[in-house]
Amino acid sequence: IFIVAFLGQASLPTVEGEKRTKTNSLLYIIRNKSVIICLIVTFLTIMANYGLYTYISPLSEYFEIYGGIKIVSILFGIGTIVSVILAGKFVDEHLGALTASMLILAFGALVTIFQTAVTRQVETGKDVATSLQSSTFNFAIVFGSSLGGLILANASVLYIVYTTIGLLIVPILLSLFARKTFYK
Repeated sequence: IFIVAFLGQASLPTVEGEKRTKTNSLLYIIRNKSVIICLIVTFLTIMANYGLYTYISPLSEYFEIYGGIKIVSILFGIGTIVSVILAGKFVDEHLGALTASMLILAFGALVTIFQTAVTRQVETGKDVATSLQSSTFNFAIVFGSSLGGLILANASVLYIVYTTIGLLIVPILLSLFARKTFYK
């Protein structure tokens, strides 16, 4: 880790950050309704993803998927690679449609999509907005994994699937109907 940190420090350029103003403060950014929508979509989607993916092994056993966890992991990996490539190609022109389709089809490209969505909502304070989004993303991993564990400990593994579907309904609807946020 030290070697990587040293190489990064030695080779990466120094970039000046934005000077703190009223319009790039945390309180100003967090009052932006479109930023809040992006954070809600991020939280619920990633929570659903990690609630499902963390417990993919018992799910593959429950559904008796041919090849078990090996095949499921390979398919998830391929889906992630394909979705990242597609997101990189289309995110600037088709953010709304891409968000809705990736919520339904794959999760791999969501980091790119959510970062793009939140930075489009602010003129200044993009670093603050993306920091909020990254924190929300990480909290969602914790909550999703914990929720999946609670479900697995107290109910059938099938309820993880039901919960995932339930958690995804709100972000899908928000991404489809929040035109100002996702369809610029």
